[in-house]
Amino acid sequence: MLKRFLQKLHTLAGSDALHKRYLLAVSGGADSTVMATLFHEAGLQFAIAHCNFHLRGTDSDRDMQFVQELAARWNVQVFVREFDTLNIRKDSGKSVEMVARELRYKWFEEILTGFDHLVTAHHANDAAETQLLNLTRGTGLRGLCGIPPINGKTIRPMLPFTAKEIRQYAEDQHIAYVDDYTNHDEKISRNRIRHSVIPQLEAINPQFLHTNIRTRQILQQQYAFYQKHLRAEIQDMLTDKDGDIRINLQKLAQNENILLILYEILHQYGFTADTVENIIINNKIPVGRYFYSDSHILLIDRESLIIQPRFEEEENVLAEIYSMAELKTYFIVEELEYQNDMVFSKNPNVFYIPKEKLTFPVLIRKWNPGDWFYPLGAPGSQKLSDYFTDHKIDRFTKERIRLFSINDQIAWIIGHRSDERFKLTPQTKMYYRLRPLTIDFDFDR
Repeated sequence: MLKRFLQKLHTLAGSDALHKRYLLAVSGGADSTVMATLFHEAGLQFAIAHCNFHLRGTDSDRDMQFVQELAARWNVQVFVREFDTLNIRKDSGKSVEMVARELRYKWFEEILTGFDHLVTAHHANDAAETQLLNLTRGTGLRGLCGIPPINGKTIRPMLPFTAKEIRQYAEDQHIAYVDDYTNHDEKISRNRIRHSVIPQLEAINPQFLHTNIRTRQILQQQYAFYQKHLRAEIQDMLTDKDGDIRINLQKLAQNENILLILYEILHQYGFTADTVENIIINNKIPVGRYFYSDSHILLIDRESLIIQPRFEEEENVLAEIYSMAELKTYFIVEELEYQNDMVFSKNPNVFYIPKEKLTFPVLIRKWNPGDWFYPLGAPGSQKLSDYFTDHKIDRFTKERIRLFSINDQIAWIIGHRSDERFKLTPQTKMYYRLRPLTIDFDFDR
């Protein structure tokens, strides 16, 4: 097993695999303990990471102690993190398994600095179970590939081995490990596949797991080929503007595989196949609608689908400024003398205001649907919503717009337009010129 393991490790980690540093995810079960033992026997540089989710009473603490003692016996560094998983899960709307997985990988990412790879002990049975579980839920080619051997810095060198081979090796080498009784609970779908479905498949083909390894390798090669051509297909319909991903609707509509292409773009941002089908109604895409995934918002604009990360809701008023000193923490402020022959910048990030009209407090806030102002140089007032429509400002951009308000009057749509009521006149003697300290300044601080 050690020889086959090292061959796989070289395939995943490269020709310098023996000289790299590895962070091993070790639960204390047979799979991860055998994996750690193989790293130890090969004389590789590694540390151990263990999560205690406190889901199995004293057994969780037993597992933690076992892993700590294993690391001490080998004199290797061990990282341990304890989670109050059930309380964290309480308001998440997610399964315990999903919450535990997210907690685990987020923590691994935090401690991965200084290591070349994170290594998990997923094996052939795990990959087959994942493949079958995806199939029962509905999946595409990606789901049929099972567990990938490489995912970023994460590698899985135990995938060539079955659970039976791993336990046999542990028995032959007298490797102690702990057992998780929840792995036998068939109320859990994965366990039901493990203990009831796969044995039936092995009754049809005793070599099912080994055959499945080869099948997954073929599927993974086909998926990699598909992805390569997919990227070429979509590269000219995607742009990244101010952190937003934009999908050109005209180019998307010209593609004969519109549903497939749209799903392949959106699934990486957490959107499901059902969402994609809801976006396209009777071959039409309704402008102005929002769609949400756990991590992103999708807006259907006139010319583009705009994808943006989801953020926590901000307060409407982002800053209340009560003095000139405080104002200067957000803006470059210059006090100047007015002259009749002066030429003023048309840069919308520059704001001119008579000195006597800059009174405190100044509010920096988001816009509201009922807001209106007097656009500089235009007759009469205008609702902000109409101004945004006239200037084809999309909803995501509108959400980032900030207003400079004095006495409940909008003096400046920052970065866009100032208000006629606050303009300089021949009667102006002194005035202020304001510019944001940075173009993408943050008032929520």
